Amino acid sequence: MIIDRFKLYERTIILLSTLFVISVLFDFILMINISLALIFVVFLYLYLTESERKSKAFTGFLLAFLIGNIYDVVERLFYLIDSYLGNTPYVGFEPYVGNMPFVIAYICLIVYMARDFNFNQLVKRFKYHLLILVIFNAYVILTLNQMMLEAEFFEIYTLAFLFESIYNTCILLVLSFSLLNYIYYDTKVSFLLLLGSVGVVFSEMVQVAYFFIPADSEMVQLSYDSISTERILYITYSLLLITGFYFIYRYILADVKLKVKLDL
Repeated sequence: MIIDRFKLYERTIILLSTLFVISVLFDFILMINISLALIFVVFLYLYLTESERKSKAFTGFLLAFLIGNIYDVVERLFYLIDSYLGNTPYVGFEPYVGNMPFVIAYICLIVYMARDFNFNQLVKRFKYHLLILVIFNAYVILTLNQMMLEAEFFEIYTLAFLFESIYNTCILLVLSFSLLNYIYYDTKVSFLLLLGSVGVVFSEMVQVAYFFIPADSEMVQLSYDSISTERILYITYSLLLITGFYFIYRYILADVKLKVKLDL
């Protein structure tokens, strides 16, 4: 029965991932949000029921990501209902409210990866790696902030700008800590977590480009080419995101591998 149960998990993830990709191709935004929420329901259930070494930080990452996706589902439903009734379309709360669960999720993931680090040993062994990561993160953050300042809908010294800066910093720290986690432990499990983090973080980077294309001051009227570029960016973002989630799924499976062997 243990084999059948894990095959069921795998088939469910494949089904939901297929639904996600199809929804992206046909621009079914509600189904995109629903499929992502259901994927994290499976992740959370799998981790809580099958893992013998549950981490509060990793559980917080999965739970916060689930809450963020549920918020997206509810917000989209309100928008569709208002549009159908002919009311003024629901625009939701400020963007930073909807993104807050994802910031919490990334912070939990950073804490999870850094929980067992010996930072004195880390600095001693990887001081050059750390220096390169600090320079890289500083450069990317400055570049992203410059992009936001050039956008018409962002103003400096506002809560939205501050929160967006925090959000960008968190996703870069996830990438940095996942890399440090891999080179520190050098295991297959840490490599799976690195691949998952790379997929999610790179998808976030592509999403930034996707959001800022319409804000370009030179694009008063979008041409066919610019619309095609937006579409390519959105599909690329979605594929990177689902690929990252696949490796997170593989990471969770690797975490419960010992229990599976014992049960078999």
